[in-house]
Amino acid sequence: MNNTSRTSVRTLVMLALLVAMSIVFSRVLSISTGFVRFNLGSLPVLLAALLFGPGAGFAVGAVADIIGGVLAGYAINPLITLGAGAIGLVAGYAWQKLPDYRTGLRLSISVLLGHFVGSMVINSLALRIFYGYAWSVLLARIPNALVLSAVNTVLLRILLENRSLMKLAKK
Repeated sequence: MNNTSRTSVRTLVMLALLVAMSIVFSRVLSISTGFVRFNLGSLPVLLAALLFGPGAGFAVGAVADIIGGVLAGYAINPLITLGAGAIGLVAGYAWQKLPDYRTGLRLSISVLLGHFVGSMVINSLALRIFYGYAWSVLLARIPNALVLSAVNTVLLRILLENRSLMKLAKK
C-alpha cells in the first residue's frame, strides 16, 4: 500500500468518524425547545472543514444530515441538507482564504460565516418554503445561531490547540 492510499484511507476514516459524531451530537445530545434546537452537530462538520478543507466539511455535513434524518425517520429535505453541508463548505473556504488573520479571529469569522449561510439563510429559507414558517418566527433562529457559533468557536479553538489531534489529522 503506497503512502497516498494510506493517507486517503486515513482521511476517509477520520471523516466517517466525524459524520458519526455529528449524528450523535445532533440527534442524541440535543436540547429542543419546540422550534429552536440547540446541539453541537455542526462541531464535527466545522472540524472537518478546518482540517481537511471545504469539500470535506460539506461532505460531512450533508452525509450526517442524510443519515441522521433516515435514522430518525424523517424524509430527506434537499435544501436543509444543503444548509448542513454549506456550514462546512463556507467555513472551510473562509478558513483557507484568511491565512493572515490571527487564529482566534480567523476561526470566529469562519464559523460565523458558515452558520450564517448554512443555518440562518439556507435552512431558514427551507423552513419558510417547505414548512410555511413565518419570517417573524424564523428571527428566533438568529440568537440560536449566534450562540452556537460562539460555543463552536471556543470548542474548536480548544481542539485546534490539541497537538496530538492535529498530528493525527495531518498524518
